[in-house]
Amino acid sequence: MRIAIVNNLYPPYGRNSGAEIIAANMSADLKLAGHEVLIITSTLNNEQTDTDSTYFLNSSYRLLSQWTSLRKLIWHLGQLIIPWHKRKLKQILNTKKVDLVITHNLIGLGFYLPRLLRRLNIPHHHLLHDIQLLHPSGLMYFGQENIINSLLARCYQFFTKQSLSGAAQIISPSQWLLQLHQEKGFFNNQKTLVRPNFKLEKQTPKNLTKPVQFIFAGQLEKHKGIHILLEAWEKAAIPKEKAQLNIVGGGSLLNLVQAKSHEIDNINYAGYLSHEETEKLIKQLDVLILPSLVYENSPTSLWEAAKYGLHAIASDIGGISELKEYLDLKLIPPNNSEALAQMMINIVKNLED
Repeated sequence: MRIAIVNNLYPPYGRNSGAEIIAANMSADLKLAGHEVLIITSTLNNEQTDTDSTYFLNSSYRLLSQWTSLRKLIWHLGQLIIPWHKRKLKQILNTKKVDLVITHNLIGLGFYLPRLLRRLNIPHHHLLHDIQLLHPSGLMYFGQENIINSLLARCYQFFTKQSLSGAAQIISPSQWLLQLHQEKGFFNNQKTLVRPNFKLEKQTPKNLTKPVQFIFAGQLEKHKGIHILLEAWEKAAIPKEKAQLNIVGGGSLLNLVQAKSHEIDNINYAGYLSHEETEKLIKQLDVLILPSLVYENSPTSLWEAAKYGLHAIASDIGGISELKEYLDLKLIPPNNSEALAQMMINIVKNLED
């Protein structure tokens, strides 16, 4: 079978986000199963050129964070109603004689593709990763749940709902995310499936020794709660001979992380690493921390912690609690540096008792 995998970002030109990693893993698994796989993703200013198996659609998606709110709004409206890349998409699908298209995140590629697939009668599966069909930011902060209920959000949902209405199957890694969409009227009379992104059995948790090696691996952005973690680490004031905090990633809060790593002797900033390098580091450490401030679906970093038997501390938000059956996962209230500090203190203290 010839299968096309579509995601707005794809390695090695992405941000090491969960959707990219899952799309790449899916591609590898399908190839191992004997399928022919082609990738459709985005590029900025035609920087990348097509190959026999990878096709790039020119998009300004990577510039989005630099734009004003008005410009973003106009751009998102265009994503919903303009048939972006119509000619190229039809050429790819017809020339390659694609049997199945699996879409992931479509922001930056436009919502014309699902409509085109329906017209061409090509089977289409869609994999949910976040709330991008409910709000173009894909982010819903704790305490700001009404963001998906505003008039603009409801108008946006009308178009995304229509666009995805022809998908033969909707796959969600968490029951929470699927239910949230269904509550908004999505996927009526469509086949839905809750399927984890990874196939794992719960591992025996690592035996902890001093110094306990904590790790944060992800985007150094407000929504991932890195500033909450740094605040909690200072409050916990655990001596370096008992615990160390390792941080991996890049983002707008990089300067804050670098400053704290110079100021506090048991914070180690490892820089921005590739996914493979990050996974290699995670494997060597003890406790992964994800103090997210936004509703998460099924975070890849927690799955990677589970794979290597790490312990984990994460915000009790979204679908995160559904991962408790795969690893030793301790949940804390979102946006609560005191609770996070106490949890880290308890882990170190229990080691001493």
